[in-house]
Amino acid sequence: MSKLKVIVIGAGIIGAASAFELVSRGADVLVLDGGAACATEGSFGWINASFFENPEYHALRVEGIAAYHRLQKRLDVPVRWTGGLCWEFADDAFDAQFEALLAEGYPSETLDRAAIAAWEPALGVVPERAIRFAAEGVAEPAAIAERFLEAVIALGAKVARGFHVQGFMQNAGQICGVRTEQGVFEADRVLVAAGTGTEALLKDVGIALPMLHRPALVLTTKPVAWRLNHVLATDFGEVRQLPNGALMTPAAIGHQGDSAADLDAHPDVAAERSMTRLRALFPEADLQLGAMHLAHRPIPKDGFPAVGEVAPGLYAATLHSGITLAALMGELIGQEILHGVSNDTARWLAPYRPARFA
Repeated sequence: MSKLKVIVIGAGIIGAASAFELVSRGADVLVLDGGAACATEGSFGWINASFFENPEYHALRVEGIAAYHRLQKRLDVPVRWTGGLCWEFADDAFDAQFEALLAEGYPSETLDRAAIAAWEPALGVVPERAIRFAAEGVAEPAAIAERFLEAVIALGAKVARGFHVQGFMQNAGQICGVRTEQGVFEADRVLVAAGTGTEALLKDVGIALPMLHRPALVLTTKPVAWRLNHVLATDFGEVRQLPNGALMTPAAIGHQGDSAADLDAHPDVAAERSMTRLRALFPEADLQLGAMHLAHRPIPKDGFPAVGEVAPGLYAATLHSGITLAALMGELIGQEILHGVSNDTARWLAPYRPARFA
């Protein structure tokens, strides 16, 4: 029996994770990637469920964390379970966040100033209290996507970079391949995991999947010798440390809930503001700006994931929180493309079908 041929459009973390699951389940996979910068490369990389819009979405994110633990038993991926430490909110808002997480059964504890200082001795500004999320972690986004792709190649799949998909091939109403400048590639199924490019691709076959414009500027410092133990969500912004010792921070304070359609300042100005905040948090450190990365987050119009079949033979997956949800989405997408919707996949994906935008 011949293998099902699946084309995956996009080599970001969602496309790469899905390709890994598809080839692991026996599909003949071709990953086509246009080579443009993607959101994965500019992601903050926090795996979390402590920021959420409703209980249903919280449960999805919690399962996303569990999926990474399942993945780590199968593949060596650059994920570290650092935990998270949060004092983004104060007073009543702090209490409300903590109580909401406890109501969902999410592992959370409050720490006083002495405990925070013991966990994070590099902090120069120590809050009176913080919430600790022991279950959370970080992924190195570009590295994990590349690790998935290395694995799919080792399993017999093909990865073709620099191929820009222009549209789809159809036969009797069924998607049967894609068009590129280099020619046509045939397939039994096509997965569009092209991030912000998904909307334009689907328009080629008359499918609406409206996206928000959500740029994000992420900064890294030059490496420092001391170490942070957690991802920090502070009233000065979010901070984590990369394996090489550099600190990373989004330019927007409250990055998890940032809904701005444009940057609020020139990148140089935003970078200097961010460095000022970091130096206030870590006044003993000689922090220097290392790099800036501008990415455009793939966020469907209502803010929630859009995942599922959009036409016979054509499947789409685009979402923010792609880092948190990548391992889980790979599992679910692989299952649905190869075997159809099941009770298990519907349990997680039913609220997030692209058809809601039709």
